Amino acid sequence: MSDDSILKLWQVLNKLSLAILLYDNKNNTYCVNTAAQILFDLKHCDNLDSTAFNAVTLLSVHNNKHIAIESLFDSKTSTNIQLKKQQQSIPLNIALTQLSDSVSMLCLEPLKSDVIELYNFDRVISEISTDLIDIQNDDIDLHINFALKAIGTAFAADRSYLFEFNTDNETITNTHEWVNEGIEPFKQRLQNVPKTELPYFFEVMNATHLFQVNDVLKLPQAANAEKVEFQIQKIQSVLCIGLLFDKELIGFIGCDCVNFKRAWTHIDLIRIKLVGEIIANALKNIDYKKKLQLAQQQLITANQKLSLLVNTDGLTNIANRRCFDETLKSEIQRCARNKHSLSLIMCDIDFFKRYNDNYGHQKGDDALKQVAKTLNKLCRREGDLAARYGGEEFAIILPSLNAAECHQFALLLQQKIALLNIVHSDSSVAKTLTLSVGFYSTYPTKNTRPETIINNADAALYEAKETGRNKICQFFESN
Repeated sequence: MSDDSILKLWQVLNKLSLAILLYDNKNNTYCVNTAAQILFDLKHCDNLDSTAFNAVTLLSVHNNKHIAIESLFDSKTSTNIQLKKQQQSIPLNIALTQLSDSVSMLCLEPLKSDVIELYNFDRVISEISTDLIDIQNDDIDLHINFALKAIGTAFAADRSYLFEFNTDNETITNTHEWVNEGIEPFKQRLQNVPKTELPYFFEVMNATHLFQVNDVLKLPQAANAEKVEFQIQKIQSVLCIGLLFDKELIGFIGCDCVNFKRAWTHIDLIRIKLVGEIIANALKNIDYKKKLQLAQQQLITANQKLSLLVNTDGLTNIANRRCFDETLKSEIQRCARNKHSLSLIMCDIDFFKRYNDNYGHQKGDDALKQVAKTLNKLCRREGDLAARYGGEEFAIILPSLNAAECHQFALLLQQKIALLNIVHSDSSVAKTLTLSVGFYSTYPTKNTRPETIINNADAALYEAKETGRNKICQFFESN
């Protein structure tokens, strides 16, 4: 469009009652018609710069942020803005048209009250839905409170709330509440309320999932209990919508009017049902997540118990042969990577068959338990493991201990067993229960096999038993 054409168009637009702005981005200047001049309180119409609009404030309806006058000519700007001047606040709908490469035209039209209300409610619904679409358990209260405030404000109500049935399904609790300024809250009072105290309300709610009262004073005689409660709370009008979970009523949300009566409209019902569905879905999601988390925790606990059962000796409650084999293999690999030493002790209760024959199997089991407990207490470092290898034979894995350190450990082990003072009258080496100990220490490599370490420690144990028992023997590579 040529400059001459724009001039002719402007002569027409200048006569319209609709507010029009022209912006020339080459010169950064504005022209306004008479309607826009009045709207923006401007003294001049032509060749204005942005400072001419300082007398007014432009705000985004969506987030209440300030908007610069030049931003109105950005196609990404919302089509709704708020213009504030002096004591006035004027909602506007804007439409942008590009007249040429450098000239843009903006039409501004004040919104009617019903259009404003619809737009504001749509924005509220959008924000509520966004907040609750992927809600987490730890922030549900914050977002539900926001939703109640939003719906209460949109309905010009004095109080809005959420009630949920308790697990007994016979009582109900006010879990969340929003109240307008100067309105008395009742959340604390409305905890664990028996449904029998409001029979008419729940009869209607169960049947229709809706409780709509324009004037509390006109409730039927059957609702006397409800009328008394509403009057205590100074409620004149009330609107409640049921929340359903798998077709079951789990609670309701509602709004009260205290300072005035309200004739609830069909639009009001649609709106509160929409909010109710959003909140019900959020509660469903939270419930599903709780059940999923519970199932996951139960699975983890079950796996831990199973692992404990699979890896624990049933009699002594220390590691069993399976756990020993897996741990030894793992420690060989770890010590090989880190170039650490690894020691293995194999020990055997001396003359245990004689002990069983003399004192009985119950005493024998008790002796095994005491020895196992003593061995397990000595394994204090991470990676140390005491295990029942079989019968009266035990094994101890000691990562990062060399031969000298392992020998000291074995001496301490024998001392602790002696302190148990378990009488063994049929032993030919002592009057109390004793251990024969064999050990092997090495620096494993990636080629070291568990069987080699076990066989070497076992050979040392065999030597201890064959050379007198109640002894400590070490396996040397030269053997």
